[in-house]
Amino acid sequence: MKSTLGKNRLWLLAVLSLLGAAVCNGAAQAEELIQKPKVLLIASSYGVADDPKKPGLEFDEYAMAYQLLSPQVQLELASPKGGKVEVGGYNKTKPYNAAALASPAAMQLLAGSKKLSEIKANDYQAALVLGGKGAMFDLAEHQPLQQLLADMAQQQKLIAAVCHGPAALIHVKNKDGSLLLQGKKVAGFSNQEETMFAKEMLSLYPFLLQDGLTKAGALYQQTGPMLPLVVQDGKLITGQNPYSTPALVDAMLSQLELKTAQRQAYPDEQAVTLIQQFLAGQAVPQPLDEKRVDIPLMAAWGYYSLQFAEAEPERQQAVQVMEMVSGRFTDPQFLMALAQGQLQQGNITRAVELAKAVLKQQPDSKAAQELLTKAQG
Repeated sequence: MKSTLGKNRLWLLAVLSLLGAAVCNGAAQAEELIQKPKVLLIASSYGVADDPKKPGLEFDEYAMAYQLLSPQVQLELASPKGGKVEVGGYNKTKPYNAAALASPAAMQLLAGSKKLSEIKANDYQAALVLGGKGAMFDLAEHQPLQQLLADMAQQQKLIAAVCHGPAALIHVKNKDGSLLLQGKKVAGFSNQEETMFAKEMLSLYPFLLQDGLTKAGALYQQTGPMLPLVVQDGKLITGQNPYSTPALVDAMLSQLELKTAQRQAYPDEQAVTLIQQFLAGQAVPQPLDEKRVDIPLMAAWGYYSLQFAEAEPERQQAVQVMEMVSGRFTDPQFLMALAQGQLQQGNITRAVELAKAVLKQQPDSKAAQELLTKAQG
């Protein structure tokens, strides 16, 4: 009998110990959650699935922001209409996109965003307005969002926006009626980037972002197309394009006095960094590691930069970047553009070599045949 009572007593003590540990762990987790700053992600409601004329959220920006912010802050997502947020086309194999797709919490936010009209500035320490072309159509004119951002600015809360996201700031006013952006340094998707990558949208946009920001009194800042730029002016942080997102998030975390995570740069992040290093006169290590560097992105930068170059130094830089990846990226259109660029610079031997490489893939390429005739004549 005593033995049985002893065993029961030991069992009861074990159960109570486990319950106590569970309560302590739960309390610790709750305390940790309370201590984490609350950050609001803001997205457009304009997008319609599979309709290119009704673009939505830029998934790349959402995925990067979620992956880099979620370990350190409480995240919520809001949009003008609330509910599901539609996204534009994106590459599902990119590491941050794959991580977001595999995260039930990340996808749940997109499936059930809060309504901006129900959001209060007092509940958040920071807001990040995400881009995507849809932001150009509904965020700038959305009155509840204007009021929310005005309230956050009045409360000295952190406001960030990336790519087309700064459209939301254009009509926001201070308490005295002046525009929030008046005299503020701001970045955002440039007119040059719109011309290069969004020609089909130019006739549909209600305005161009760069023009709208400038009209609002902002001191607009920009760097080259597809290259990252983050501009901070007090509690306002803005980024030029999707590739600016990681650095913008780092700046947000710094302002919130949180540590940035130690991590390996994303392959596309590494690609644009290498391009910036090259443009600054620094050597780019060769050969490039295809697992760590987005080779197609570097090829695309060189290709578009060559097409839109207005001066010889710009053409030379574009050709040099294209040559860095020409052995790894062998798309015929890319090689043909590089061949023409080399011919324009008088590098006939290389131009002929490239044209012949194109003909191996496309024997009926008139452009390659014409280049050979011109080079050999």
